[in-house]
Amino acid sequence: MLIKIVPAVVLLVVTVIGFTYDSLLRDMDQAGKAYSQGDPEAALTRYEKIEQRLGSLGALRLIPVKDRRNLILNQARLLYALGRYDDALERINRETEIGGGSNNDGRFLLLKGEIAFRKAMKNYRESPQKDSRLLEEALHAAEDSMRDSLRLNPSDWDGKYNFEYVNFVRNLMNQNQQGKIKILMENVRVEQQRPPALPADLSP
Repeated sequence: MLIKIVPAVVLLVVTVIGFTYDSLLRDMDQAGKAYSQGDPEAALTRYEKIEQRLGSLGALRLIPVKDRRNLILNQARLLYALGRYDDALERINRETEIGGGSNNDGRFLLLKGEIAFRKAMKNYRESPQKDSRLLEEALHAAEDSMRDSLRLNPSDWDGKYNFEYVNFVRNLMNQNQQGKIKILMENVRVEQQRPPALPADLSP
């Protein structure tokens, strides 16, 4: 009897998760629609609820890697667009943790570099000290993340442009061209902005 019951229970669990997963995929589509209609806050709320549901089922590590990464990346992109850089970075680190300590998806590394860059600019602008050493260290970290992203996605033109831009700013700093740096910083937006199209597109 026990031998017959156990497979039946397993089948039931798989069936329930399957139905729930289909519902979650529909919810992800709805989150994408909310974003396309100009409501990033609503889109973010939907994505967070999806992750909470998966977490309550213990299924976040069980769904296909592509869907999990898109779910977490979309949250991170929206948080980045809303200027919530620390929260966005927390989502990126969460995916790294779930993935076993490594992430071979260049999109996460690119976003990590973008976050580091904008945080560096924001902190420098708001600091009364204007410590160029701290700015240089932060820009160097941003450049490293973007370089790593290009190793994984060498044809990513957005990644190439961002990497070259950060590299250009660092070179100006090394040449002590403060006037040009000031102009560049005045033109870097650190407030809310529109992230790339959602949901996240192709996984590598």
